Amino acid sequence: MEERLRPAPSLPPESPPDKNDESSKFQSPGIDLNTYVVRVPKDQVYRFPPPENARLAELHQPSPTKQAKTSRCCLCCIVVSVVFLVLLIVLGGVLGGLFSMLLSPKDPKFSLESFKVAEKKEKYSISLRVQNPNADLGISYKNNNHVSLSLDGKQIANGDYTGMNQDPLDTTSFGVALKGSKTPKKVEESINNTKKKVAVTFSLAIHSRARMKMGLLSSGTMTFHVSCIFKLDTLANSTRILSQQCQTKRN
Repeated sequence: MEERLRPAPSLPPESPPDKNDESSKFQSPGIDLNTYVVRVPKDQVYRFPPPENARLAELHQPSPTKQAKTSRCCLCCIVVSVVFLVLLIVLGGVLGGLFSMLLSPKDPKFSLESFKVAEKKEKYSISLRVQNPNADLGISYKNNNHVSLSLDGKQIANGDYTGMNQDPLDTTSFGVALKGSKTPKKVEESINNTKKKVAVTFSLAIHSRARMKMGLLSSGTMTFHVSCIFKLDTLANSTRILSQQCQTKRN
């Protein structure tokens, strides 16, 4: 069957142009400038921006999966580091406790060897001796160990000494320079009295940090607090130690 074509809709009759209207002179007959009809085929699709630019933008955008993987990796590294540090601290404490329980280390023994007042009376020079009583353990002393000298319960001078290493059953002597601010009257009297010896009793406080070692095994850091009370016959020439008593406590 033949397809019948519908007749085109009839257009309304055109009104005659106004002779007084000047714009009608420039209009073509049969064309209405106020009405436009645009026909676009249905199979054409217009996009903005073009597909090429959209693909480039997608390529430059970071992938959300990569960001998630990176954040997870960083979080895992932090957690592993914290766990490792905690385990290391716990292991060190356990080894230190086993070291002290199984080996039962003995504290070092300190004593005074000599005492001398320098030319400037506020300075003192002493010599100390420390003995390691352990047959299988060495002792490693750290730096900045403190020594203070007191008279009648008042500190009159202080100083420091550097670290050192001791082998088992070893005895080491070392000197310490002490410096004060003012010379006590008892010290001046004992120095200046050459006819009669004036005895003076001092107290010495030693604070020393050290570790005990046996091969590759090492204890934690220990602090030794040593207190010594000693009596000197005179502070003039040929000073002699009449008596001394030292005690060591460990923390």
